[in-house]
Amino acid sequence: MKTILITGTTSGIGKVTALELASAGHRVVMANRNRAKSEMVRDKIVEATANENIDIIDLDLASRESIENCAKTFLEVYPSLDILINNAGLMSNEQVITADGFELQFAVNALSPFQLTLELLPALDAAAPSQVIFVSSLMHKFGKLDVDSFQGWNKYSSSGSYGQSKLAMTMLACELAERLRSRDISVNSLHPGAVNTGILHNYSAFSQFFLKLFFTSPEKGAKTSLLLAGMNPASMPTGEYFDRGKKGKAHKLTTDASARKKLWEECCECLGRTANLG
Repeated sequence: MKTILITGTTSGIGKVTALELASAGHRVVMANRNRAKSEMVRDKIVEATANENIDIIDLDLASRESIENCAKTFLEVYPSLDILINNAGLMSNEQVITADGFELQFAVNALSPFQLTLELLPALDAAAPSQVIFVSSLMHKFGKLDVDSFQGWNKYSSSGSYGQSKLAMTMLACELAERLRSRDISVNSLHPGAVNTGILHNYSAFSQFFLKLFFTSPEKGAKTSLLLAGMNPASMPTGEYFDRGKKGKAHKLTTDASARKKLWEECCECLGRTANLG
């Protein structure tokens, strides 16, 4: 039985991923912002799978303090972590600055999963060979990096900010893979496909109607996360980008070691951390 922490399991891909991994007999730790919804999902998973090893930790990815508390709680309860699935994400039509001073999409989609991964390294080390999965998006290929926008855009574009946040996430995943290679921790990112999840709520009803015609189900969208989670840790690839179950080609910046290093250092500075993992 593996211990698996998944963020964003109250709906969509995360909910399906939690259900399927619980069905396989693993201990699933769900990290979510909404405790009431988390408890409802947990109860349904336990009822469907008869697996009672489903736990909840509160997590608000818009808050650095919440991420620190989530990791601290996990490390106090669980001796090791086999798989971390950074699944949660969002899209915001309007620019929002978090209490920590960062643009919301950058914070939740890139900086926060990066912070959570770093905070949980002791547990990942203890379980090695272990793995980290970042649920990115095809939209990262259209992203452009503007470090000056991390704390707010002069001219905000929802899609531009989203693309940047997913590009940053994918680049950080690649850099993590390189830095953790010697520690037997695999790190990969993925595009789940155009999935009909809660992110559609950011579009108008008219747009939602037409977009749904091209979107796939959360069940199909969860397949790549489940594929990676089910791989033999001893032969797990690392530093790869998967597109709907197959190795895909990511943005050119993901293979630019200098650009990755610069982003890594910028994000460490945002978190008040040293750039050296130690």
